[in-house]
Amino acid sequence: MKPARLHGTHRDAAYSATCVYVGPRSPYANPFAPGQRGPSPRGLPMDAAEAVDLFAAVLRGPVGRRYAARFARDLHGLNLMCTCPVQVPCHADVLLRLANTPTTVHLEFPQ
Repeated sequence: MKPARLHGTHRDAAYSATCVYVGPRSPYANPFAPGQRGPSPRGLPMDAAEAVDLFAAVLRGPVGRRYAARFARDLHGLNLMCTCPVQVPCHADVLLRLANTPTTVHLEFPQ
């Protein structure tokens, strides 16, 4: 079965051997959240998609690549759970692609 993104809290994932919580206060959390000021010169608040895009961009950077490699190893083949509603863009989608894409293209984050 293909790994999936699930909605829930760390308590929901705690009893599963095939699911990892990646939401707030986890080692895999997105440091960028909707509503925070974005990196643009105007500093407008980010929406969910912009926060996810910024997370992916950081993982492609020189320092982020080390985290990306570790995340890919740690999360390979597992379901990922976050508090984001399933219909909203979430960094867990980036982590799923990263962890379940062949190693040669990990840093390209296929869409």
